[in-house]
Amino acid sequence: MKTTIATKFPRHLLLAFEKGYNAIPGAMAQPINTWAEFRKVLRQLKDEKVKEQFETIIIDTADIAYDLCEKYICANAKRPDGGFGVDSVSDIPFGKGYTQVAKEYDECLRSIIQMDYGLVLISHSVDKTFKDEQGQEYNQIVPTLGNKPRAIVSRMCDIIGYSRSVQDEEGKTSTKLFMRGTPRYIAGSRFKYTPDYIDFNYQSLVDAIGMAIDKQMEEDGSEYFTDERSNLYKDTRAELDFDELLNSFNTIVNDLIMQKSNEEFKEYWQPRIVQITDRYLGKGMKVSQCSRDQVEALDLIVTDLKELIKSVD
Repeated sequence: MKTTIATKFPRHLLLAFEKGYNAIPGAMAQPINTWAEFRKVLRQLKDEKVKEQFETIIIDTADIAYDLCEKYICANAKRPDGGFGVDSVSDIPFGKGYTQVAKEYDECLRSIIQMDYGLVLISHSVDKTFKDEQGQEYNQIVPTLGNKPRAIVSRMCDIIGYSRSVQDEEGKTSTKLFMRGTPRYIAGSRFKYTPDYIDFNYQSLVDAIGMAIDKQMEEDGSEYFTDERSNLYKDTRAELDFDELLNSFNTIVNDLIMQKSNEEFKEYWQPRIVQITDRYLGKGMKVSQCSRDQVEALDLIVTDLKELIKSVD
């Protein structure tokens, strides 16, 4: 239901980390199977033609997105023996893995907002048992999104809503969005005067925020408010092929060597190739040292190299 309602937001693009949109009429969806795919979509979102087509980006779910981010960091982590790839973030020395995952997750999600898109992050909910300071147990409905990624998304969200179906006295069922937290569930809003709950649809949300801003303006004075805002490419990709990507990289580099003069290649192209590989593999590392677990990083290297050549041509 959350995904269905989110796709009613204007000019949406559903980044489907979780596949469950086939039965949603009119859903504009881009399946995301790896973190590298997500990063490629972020590049495409910078295009002005794409911005004309889309206004709202939906991440479904933020949980799976974080898992893929963590997997990406693990695959590209350098081991003490000089190789790449670890089984768990905790295997990265000195706790640096957790910092790397948090930084990557935060920067990529935040870039969507910085590009002036609306961002909707979806997570499921679970009823958990906790203990208070006196040791008394209590239950609270919380997002399935883990504590670490939840802390990241909470900083960038204007509204954290909890949605569920509600039945009225006549037995009619409707979906409500709860916007104020209680001991029973987690929710919250940066807007002081948003209601406790609304009918869960786009127009009701817009109206609730508009009324909250109007009330705040009455309280603080209109001089502190303004009407000005400030801050597709649909394709299901096949599984990444390490050998094909490695061959593509070698072919691109060899073509540059053949087509450019020795001086031009050494002074212009070689430093830029090194810059790209350093970005995804670590300083001083070469593509020839890539393991198969680094196929996503290799994919990004090939993509950046192709974009560099295109920009020069």
